[in-house]
Amino acid sequence: MKMLNILLLAAALPTLAAAQTWPVKPVRLVVANSAGSATDVAGRVFADQLAKLVSRPVAIENRPGGDGFIGAQTVISAPPDGYTLFFASQSTVAMDPHLHKSMPFDPVRDFTALSVICDDTGPTAIFAHPSMPFETLQGMVDYAKKNPGKLNYGSTVPLFTLLADWVQNRAGITLNEIRYKTTPQANQDALGGQLQVYITAYGPMEPNVKAGKLRVLAVSVRQADITQIPTVAETFPGFDMRGGIFLLGPANMPADIAQRISSASASVVRDPQFNQALKTLRWQNTGGGRSPAETTEFIRAQRERWGQFIRQAGVEPK
Repeated sequence: MKMLNILLLAAALPTLAAAQTWPVKPVRLVVANSAGSATDVAGRVFADQLAKLVSRPVAIENRPGGDGFIGAQTVISAPPDGYTLFFASQSTVAMDPHLHKSMPFDPVRDFTALSVICDDTGPTAIFAHPSMPFETLQGMVDYAKKNPGKLNYGSTVPLFTLLADWVQNRAGITLNEIRYKTTPQANQDALGGQLQVYITAYGPMEPNVKAGKLRVLAVSVRQADITQIPTVAETFPGFDMRGGIFLLGPANMPADIAQRISSASASVVRDPQFNQALKTLRWQNTGGGRSPAETTEFIRAQRERWGQFIRQAGVEPK
């Protein structure tokens, strides 16, 4: 029996040693969004805080495009050793399974869930250039009905497109989508008037609203300090759209390494400096970082909720 215990301990030593020494080299944090996007900004703050905590560099690697598929596959193909992590939005793990008939990967099987970084990415907004002859969401709908096929809107990720899909489905209008690869270019065109309507995160664009460079028609969720801005649900009852950000790794990560990364991430999520940075984006995490098992369950619930939203928006998988 003593010899058996020695053999079992010897077999466990490599995994234990790996968990205890992680990280011994720089960590790569993949973001499937362009530099300058809200997700990228949050990812860089998270990377800086995590690097300070673990005393190793954590480098952002932007892999935008393909509705998050490019970034996701970068992580999936990496060794499951904890040195390639995915700063993933709900698009990859909760929306895409309902938006695509087939995917080049399985969002459940091909990842290890590690932590919830943000469970509320705050308000998404529908903006209009000040030159447009409408000031409300209903005014935009009326304009689109009177000018069929002539109203365009810009977006960068599926979350923003789905908001437009919901409005189009409920209002019975058609908007022409212009999908941008990078957020800075979309922002520039929205401010310059090349876009009539722009759908994106409210927080980063708030200074432009205050400066009169953009007009906000509606936000996805109520905010206590901007109650003068109506919500989408006030025009189209039943609307409820909230996003999240998760830390994932490749599938088959050793449980001890996954737990060590999850614990480190939870420490960052609790850090006041990190939460202050989220607040500037109007993001927040109300439930903490969560364990790998809790993160898995949270993502499952998100996937179910987004499936219902997508069906209600009348979007068919392609």
